[in-house]
Amino acid sequence: MKSLFSICICLICFVSNAQIKNEVLFKINDDEHRVEEFVNSFQKNADLISSSNESIEQHLDRFINFHLKLKSAYHLGLDTLPSFQKEFGRYYKQIADNYISNGEVTEAMVKETYDRTKTEVRASHILLNLPNTEADTTAVYQKALMLKKRIENGEDFESLAKQFSDDPSVKANGGDLNWFNTFKMVYEFENTAYNLEVGEVSDPVKTDFGYHIIKKTGERPSKGQLKTAHIMLLPSDSLQDPEVRIQKIYKRLQESEDFHELAIKYSQDPNTASNGGYVSPFSLGGLNSKVYENESYELENEGDYTEPFKTRFGWHIVKLIETIPLEPYDEVKDDYKRRLKSSSRSKVLVSKIKEDLEKLYEVEISEKAKNHFLGLMDESFSKGKWNYEPDETSTSQFIFRVEDHQVDYKTFGEYLERQQRSLSKLPANEVVLETAVDDLVYSELLNYHKTKLPEIDKEFGEKIDEYKNGILIFDYMSAKIWEPVSKDSLAQKKYYENHKKEFVIPSKVQGQLYTSKDKKSLKTLRSELKKRSKTDTLAINLPENIIIEEVTLAEDSDKLPKKFKFKEGLSKIYKHLDQFMIMDVKEVEISKIPEFKEVNGKIISHLQNQKEEDVVSELRADYDVEINNDVLKQLKEELEK
Repeated sequence: MKSLFSICICLICFVSNAQIKNEVLFKINDDEHRVEEFVNSFQKNADLISSSNESIEQHLDRFINFHLKLKSAYHLGLDTLPSFQKEFGRYYKQIADNYISNGEVTEAMVKETYDRTKTEVRASHILLNLPNTEADTTAVYQKALMLKKRIENGEDFESLAKQFSDDPSVKANGGDLNWFNTFKMVYEFENTAYNLEVGEVSDPVKTDFGYHIIKKTGERPSKGQLKTAHIMLLPSDSLQDPEVRIQKIYKRLQESEDFHELAIKYSQDPNTASNGGYVSPFSLGGLNSKVYENESYELENEGDYTEPFKTRFGWHIVKLIETIPLEPYDEVKDDYKRRLKSSSRSKVLVSKIKEDLEKLYEVEISEKAKNHFLGLMDESFSKGKWNYEPDETSTSQFIFRVEDHQVDYKTFGEYLERQQRSLSKLPANEVVLETAVDDLVYSELLNYHKTKLPEIDKEFGEKIDEYKNGILIFDYMSAKIWEPVSKDSLAQKKYYENHKKEFVIPSKVQGQLYTSKDKKSLKTLRSELKKRSKTDTLAINLPENIIIEEVTLAEDSDKLPKKFKFKEGLSKIYKHLDQFMIMDVKEVEISKIPEFKEVNGKIISHLQNQKEEDVVSELRADYDVEINNDVLKQLKEELEK
């Protein structure tokens, strides 16, 4: 049988070169759906298809069902409902805002960003927040210069940061921002940090947050992404000090025991313990623990592991599994272009976008209108108290026009009135007016361009259709399947009564689990535990080669041998997972059938799946579905070559 990977490769090569991509694969009534559309869906769902071993025929079946539901949704008029229009409008704006493609990011900017990812820098800063008035801003700038001078005169940067910085994290970090590279800081800050020498302190740098004084404290080559694994113990434990236990585990590592087997046995991270402690790959700044991140990046070779260290989550030992290097420039530059447009670098692009849009669309600005408004702007404007009073011609005359859309006097006058406080800081009314016109022209150009994007950009059109169809399907499923089932409590209870045995909860034991590689040590310990009074709460001094855990385990747990007896008290010694174990069982929870409310969610999910099958059967009966078997056969033959 051909592997899915090879089929996907064939799909890409075959569909990109063969005429069959334009052939009709199936029809629903008179609506035709072509091979290319199906192949695009197949590729987007490759991971799902692979995990479920889904065949081409099965995916085609699901694809047809999707379009049957979509056709029914349009037939029911779900796309005309106000709730849909509001949701789709929000998605459209969001996608269009991130998709403006006319203002191309320059190759130099993309290359600069990529080159910086090869290097990581570390910096500290002092932040002075910006006040509301221009006069006070000047005073803040002077204060920043004063602090820079004090640093140059030898005063300690960290001490000054703790005394003067407005960054709330300064109390904990002394101004240290740790290691970072591109996209982690606003562009002005990043640009300054990369251009400093290690140990050098910058002049005041202005960002949207305020004025920064930046000290570069380190620079190193980037390792790219790291794949790690860890053994984690929670920070508190009633049985034994976690630090003592993590040191015991660390000693066993040094004695050449397998890291991942120890993680399965002892790690208390519920997300990673069962798979050997493996953590998803992360890049610099990708974790919410700087301590874990820094310890990981200090590891030099794959297979190296750290000494035990503590974070706010608990005690860790981290092993470096793999260093994933940066991808080649040609493979990431398109992604970087998209990210640059939505990053703080976007300010650099605004003028280029406006320039390109003005080439694409016709813009007409009325000089007569500009002179009219210049005459209306008296001294009250500079005080922020100017009011626009429209007359009878204010809606019939325009100040500028973008294609067939014009902005009239009334709209522009109201815009000026709303923006006067920010605009009044500019030096002259002529500059104020030109700035207001430029800003509003740019805004209108963008808005107009967004409405035209589906016509001029095929990729955007496909993407917006995908979102539209996705919202419609969600609304359809909610109305026809999910909500009716969720509200039908009688059907849910009837299913529960008829299928109780499907929800049986297995037996569980709770108590202390003792494990060791040395059976003799466990025998000695077991004897001591048997002698100890049940009321004796003093912890027994455990030898170095025994580890204790407080656990609650189900009968199918990997930590328990198959023949383990579920009864209270001290168990016998078992050999399990290449070591020996005993358990002091404090409580046994016998297998039981849960109450209805405990499994109601599972019942609803099952009934919804049944309901969906019924709805699809009805749609198959209501609509004529015709598959072009010759095209399907040809497609399969090409894929299986």
